[in-house]
Amino acid sequence: MKKKSNILLSVAIALLALAIILWVSGRDTDSQTTSEETNEVTVMIYANDEELANDTLDVNADITLMEIMEENYELSVTEEGFIEAIEGVEQNIEENEFWVFEANEEMVTESAEDFVPEDGDTILWELMAF
Repeated sequence: MKKKSNILLSVAIALLALAIILWVSGRDTDSQTTSEETNEVTVMIYANDEELANDTLDVNADITLMEIMEENYELSVTEEGFIEAIEGVEQNIEENEFWVFEANEEMVTESAEDFVPEDGDTILWELMAF
């Protein structure tokens, strides 16, 4: 009898341990799913009235504009974090032409390193003379 009780107790403990393991692994999967939310962002790039890009991208919800640009386009960036060239087209300091961006037809007061686009945003990069 004692042997049968020990076997039943061992099986019960094993089932309980299995249930706990499955519960914990299920919680980890749920948290990973929510942290991998994506946004759809459109990026348009113009220089000298020429369209260099017009792309709709699926990006992580918490990614900055600079990270989006670095992952999807050829960039040259200064040590201070300013974009000097996009897709091989350089700004021209002597002619006061610089790369600037806006979101949803509004100027953005944050840098590309700080700005996090939201779902549905349209980002326009343009080489502008000041």
